[in-house]
Amino acid sequence: MDLGLAGKRAIVTGSSRGIGLATARGLLAEGCRVLLNGLDETRLEAACTELRTVSPHVYAKAADVSRPEGVEVLYAEADCRLGGLDILVNNSGLYRYETPVIDVSDEEWDEVFRVNLRSVQLCAREALPRMKEAGGGAILNASSFAALVPSVGAGVYAAAKTAVLSLTRTLAAELAPHGIRVNAYLPGVILTDMTAPLVERNAATMADQIALRRVGSPEEAAAPLVFLASPRASYITGAVLEISGGKLAVQRPEAAWD
Repeated sequence: MDLGLAGKRAIVTGSSRGIGLATARGLLAEGCRVLLNGLDETRLEAACTELRTVSPHVYAKAADVSRPEGVEVLYAEADCRLGGLDILVNNSGLYRYETPVIDVSDEEWDEVFRVNLRSVQLCAREALPRMKEAGGGAILNASSFAALVPSVGAGVYAAAKTAVLSLTRTLAAELAPHGIRVNAYLPGVILTDMTAPLVERNAATMADQIALRRVGSPEEAAAPLVFLASPRASYITGAVLEISGGKLAVQRPEAAWD
């Protein structure tokens, strides 16, 4: 199926690894021009080199999208490299999972909300005039399965990701008159650098909670995102896509495997 993405211009934040990198790869394979983003320049350049085997139209810019000045730097690079914007994937995130809510410091609270939530608003704000000029666009925001079922020790992360869902629905309505669709995605247990420590410690327990009885790969998370970013998803906005392999779809999903 031709997704109609050839020539589209995309920014993917948090794309030096994991779901972001896989999403960038998928967009490039469909003919998009893509600007990668992250904090680590070395890792970004390595990702860029890797993705040039898929397409030459990939670029990278290190910038902190949780701060206005970082977003300005990123979009200045996008204007130079892409010449406009059709797709924004707000994939940057910060996962903290070992501090009870009551014990979270003011600094940690602010950082988790800034990276996971404020970055979405900042990047969408800068995307708006560019997508209006392009005649429309698509914005995808990373939430988390934690927004549905939070975990002990990761309450602040869950709260920020829950707020992303509300922000997504509001943006979907507010930006619809400009032809801009806004959707959110909720990854379940996807094996990335960020989740690897948890998966290694709790692999068996996690698998028992998932209908498919396994963790997912970044590529499995990215494939539906590429579709959501495409004109083929033209009547989908304000939606929340769970990508979890059926995590907690029923009580004791492992019983089906007995």
